[in-house]
Amino acid sequence: MIDDYFSIERCTSESPQKGIVRVRLNPNCRVYEGHFPGTPVSPGVCNIEMIRRCAETIHGHKLRIRTIKQCRLTTLMTPLSHPQADVSIELHEKEPSVYHLTASIGEVEMTYLTLKADVSYE
Repeated sequence: MIDDYFSIERCTSESPQKGIVRVRLNPNCRVYEGHFPGTPVSPGVCNIEMIRRCAETIHGHKLRIRTIKQCRLTTLMTPLSHPQADVSIELHEKEPSVYHLTASIGEVEMTYLTLKADVSYE
């Protein structure tokens, strides 16, 4: 169901540990049939999965979320009024194959979600 939640429009990467991924939400994704019909709101759990997949795009390896340290949903994100966003990713190696992930989803002057988590190679 989430496979068509978003698409990547472009990826700007400074290194395998840092970059920005421009995404476009798909308002026709089945997720919005239940969240919420007629007034779609992007679910936080789907946005966390979007961050994980964008981190994989930047890093070049499959990643698994081990622990979420902090997650803040600061503004509603909707596919109708905010169909595009930038996913900012930073990975800092804690130990071999384990990284601390700091990420945010936002636009020019608006942040929808911030996340701090530990991820590892899958």
